Amino acid sequence: MVSVVVALLAFASMEPVAYLAHRRVMHGGGRSAAWHVPHHQVRDASRRSDTNDLYPAVMAGLTVVAMASGAYVDGWAPLLWIGSGVTLYGAAYLFVHDLYIHRRWSRFTWTWRPLERVREAHRIHHLFGGEPYGFLFPVVPAALREQARSVTRDPLLPVGR
Repeated sequence: MVSVVVALLAFASMEPVAYLAHRRVMHGGGRSAAWHVPHHQVRDASRRSDTNDLYPAVMAGLTVVAMASGAYVDGWAPLLWIGSGVTLYGAAYLFVHDLYIHRRWSRFTWTWRPLERVREAHRIHHLFGGEPYGFLFPVVPAALREQARSVTRDPLLPVGR
């Protein structure tokens, strides 16, 4: 039971970690911020990936190392459950951000009202390049939400579909 609680706490902790990484690393300048630039550019539907995909790949690699350490090093077992929570967050991110919001798989077309709020928050982020930085539970300043109401374009979908 403790392992499940640890995994759920790790999952919940990932949103503030992702927020800080998105704001300070991806939008903070420097070499790794360059990985994120193509994500904010208009994407051709035929292009399946961009350098922004390196972030989850690197995080997944680090998580695998942490989980392996938790499985094989005496006294490090909590890393296995922390890694499980981080992996669950990564799976949720993949579904919500890549499939639902950006429609990176063209056959995925359904909508679900609770996720439309998250999609709209991400649209606002793409329109103005700032807040909200959160991924699964974004907080949108009221002034930005109001400003976005007058913009009809959708910067989230690739062109050519």
